Amino acid sequence: MKKALIDLKGSLSRVKKIIDLEPDPSFARRARIIFENLNLSGKEKILEVGCGRGFYLKTLIDVLSDLDITGIDLNKKYLSVAKKFIDNKKVKLINADATNLPFKNETFDRIIATEILEHIPDDQKAISEMFRVLKPGGIAMITVPNKNYPFFWDPLNWTLERLFHWHIPANIWWLAGLWADHVRLYDEKELGEKIKKSGFKVQKVWYATHYCLPFSHFLLYGIGKNLVEKGLLKDYNRFSPKKNKRRKNILVKPFFIMDSLNKNNFSKSSVNLIYKISK
Repeated sequence: MKKALIDLKGSLSRVKKIIDLEPDPSFARRARIIFENLNLSGKEKILEVGCGRGFYLKTLIDVLSDLDITGIDLNKKYLSVAKKFIDNKKVKLINADATNLPFKNETFDRIIATEILEHIPDDQKAISEMFRVLKPGGIAMITVPNKNYPFFWDPLNWTLERLFHWHIPANIWWLAGLWADHVRLYDEKELGEKIKKSGFKVQKVWYATHYCLPFSHFLLYGIGKNLVEKGLLKDYNRFSPKKNKRRKNILVKPFFIMDSLNKNNFSKSSVNLIYKISK
């Protein structure tokens, strides 16, 4: 059996169909890179740190049902949503702290930690815990918001940071843009040093999504996410079991038209940094 997820029979097309429903092109690109680089055979033990409402866990178990999958999160409400969304008793969901993982050393073959480190005050401890519970030769995929984000993604904070060395406070989540609920953003050198300090080896780094519509973060998350969580715009809820193709209708089509420019993007100014690391 071939080692990469994208080479397993039928898995690429099934993952693609799931990702194609995603209304945020930057999220879709991030997810695609993660799934294509986990190098799965279909039998691994996988941990997602900060699993939230369970998008990655559900996608993995739906595509490769023999995986041994665990997700941890501090937010009990998110875990409650994940339990209903995934609806598979094979997936273990645990209320736990990323800086104190409740697992023995060298437990997992793969770890996913996407858009979680920026929320954790002691991110170095969280990275060290991932290293501890990962088996030798194991792979981890980590994504974080890029400190060098594109102007159009969040023009307000981009301007405030460069003119006044200030940004909208992270607790004003609906207006804080890329800073919403975040302790920090990252540059490649900073996160690379923390990863290596914990013992990991960096295999590859991606700069994901440069071209985007103006105020994309505010439109997709400041407004869009808020409406979805209030029960409106149900067709755009990625955590709904209902697979509705209308998630890419006229409201989000402009985002994908602009996103098409990223096919030939070589800029290091990007929404996300994505790391593939190994033990």
